[in-house]
Amino acid sequence: MATLKDIAAATGLSIGTVSRVLNNSATEAGISAKTQERVLLAAQQLNYTPNKVARNLKLGRQPKAILFLYANSAQVGNDALMIHPFFSHMVQGVYTEVARMRGCYLAYMGINQRNRRQLPELLEQTVTGVITFGLMPEDTWTELGKRNLPTVSIEPYTQDDGHAVYVDNHMAITQGLQHLYQLGHRRISFISLPDGEADRGPMAERRNAFVTEAMRLGFDETCKVEYVTPAKKSTTHEIEAVRQGTHRIFAQEKRPTAILTCHDLSAIGVLEGARDIGLMVPDELSVVGIDDIDWAAHTYPPLTTVHIPKEQMGTQAVCMLRRLFRGQQCRDQVVRIPTRLIVRGSTGPA
Repeated sequence: MATLKDIAAATGLSIGTVSRVLNNSATEAGISAKTQERVLLAAQQLNYTPNKVARNLKLGRQPKAILFLYANSAQVGNDALMIHPFFSHMVQGVYTEVARMRGCYLAYMGINQRNRRQLPELLEQTVTGVITFGLMPEDTWTELGKRNLPTVSIEPYTQDDGHAVYVDNHMAITQGLQHLYQLGHRRISFISLPDGEADRGPMAERRNAFVTEAMRLGFDETCKVEYVTPAKKSTTHEIEAVRQGTHRIFAQEKRPTAILTCHDLSAIGVLEGARDIGLMVPDELSVVGIDDIDWAAHTYPPLTTVHIPKEQMGTQAVCMLRRLFRGQQCRDQVVRIPTRLIVRGSTGPA
């Protein structure tokens, strides 16, 4: 690869002169247009490519990192979450928007019990802003607060949200439950996996919204929450846990005619559980998910679900972060992303 020294040798000029020409500061230094043309021609002939990283470091202009912190258990591992059908789309939204910020790049870190001590060292390097996703440990918030870095959180579920982006979970539940209600269903169960938090987190918010909306529609005990617990940790552990859990639910004397689930992976588990015992969907059971992951359109039958704009959550967070960089106020400090119902083949009349 050609260097400044090679161009200087080819033109008979000093390295300083060549450097000024290639850094667009030759005119200010009094270097003639003819000399500039000689340097540019030699650079072209030698196929010279400037090392922008080295030049930025020399000038004190280091590329700045936007750190994406996400809550992740050490047992599951970073890779499992990164390929999750919901998470991967949201991260794509973050990446797309960060790519538009000049001089910035995106760095990732999954916070768990094993690596939490590495965070202070990382924050002291080139981090210029932070986006978090999920329920973070308290000491992580403490560490971020020490440095006063611009921070936007996606679904933090903390006492003080700061600048945050959430799914409108109440809207999602309302859309799914009203769809089943309008189809004539009156025995509806909501299937949920425990999310490790009794009173906070997206699953808790959806459970509470289900109870509230069921009461508003006048349901009695025929509308209830059913819990299932994963037997093991893996990318798709929700599907198998729910599949097994439905066997107990379908064995009830008055089994539900419709099921709304906390997310699409659970809904896929319901479809498999129904298939295990020969229940026909949607003739004997209607199923609604939440998220609209890529797999939802390819189940059998295709899954009716509530669409969450996953990439929009990521882009919204970065747009808010960009305003904080500029010292501007965000119109709304907490943003809730609206959802919409997608009707497919897994729902029908009671």
